Amino acid sequence: MSATASFQDYVQALERQAGEDAKGITARLQAAGTPQRGLFIDCGSNLGQGFGQFSRYFLPRDFDYVLIEPNPNCWPALEKIVAAGEGRIELLKQAAGTKVGVVQFFGLEQDPTSQGGSMLAEHNSKYYAANAATALDVPCFSLAQLIEDARARYPSVVLKLDIEGGEYEVLPDLIARGAHKLLDAAYIEFHSQYMAEPKGAVYRELEARLKAQIVHDQVPLRIWF
Repeated sequence: MSATASFQDYVQALERQAGEDAKGITARLQAAGTPQRGLFIDCGSNLGQGFGQFSRYFLPRDFDYVLIEPNPNCWPALEKIVAAGEGRIELLKQAAGTKVGVVQFFGLEQDPTSQGGSMLAEHNSKYYAANAATALDVPCFSLAQLIEDARARYPSVVLKLDIEGGEYEVLPDLIARGAHKLLDAAYIEFHSQYMAEPKGAVYRELEARLKAQIVHDQVPLRIWF
């Protein structure tokens, strides 16, 4: 089997899993005396690719959406999605972090809407060196706090996290606060494979510990792509 075919099989299996997750969570929402809505947090929305995928399973008729994207070059595309969402889709124009503040956002020199934009300087270090002089300064917020606040308003919260290396800062904070336990499913893409050594090995070790802790805490973890 070719690497391409193997990856396609993996993607199809993940999409089937997302469909099964969505059916189960939606059934629980509808089982309440009065049907309730869930919340899907799309963290690292870029141009809306993740929304296009997940909204096929976590249907907007059952779920509100928060699209999170700090790159202003991506906002026009996302604003079109919000405009079509009939008030059920929100765009948060900040970077997911561990606290309120400002962070540098790297990796947009070659492509202003790059999917590889990151607040982690080491991200994609196999391919380029981050340049602080050309990085954007973007506002950031606490993702853990957002999840905690959301769970106070919604009976079900689902997270897609694809923030190009930022997960190595955000996930330890979620785990320390127990916010990950408030999720009904977590679709997470990790990025240590894009980092030059020796940093790559450091992040791989952290990645393994994060995955193990999330699974240990019985949070449905799906390794996204």
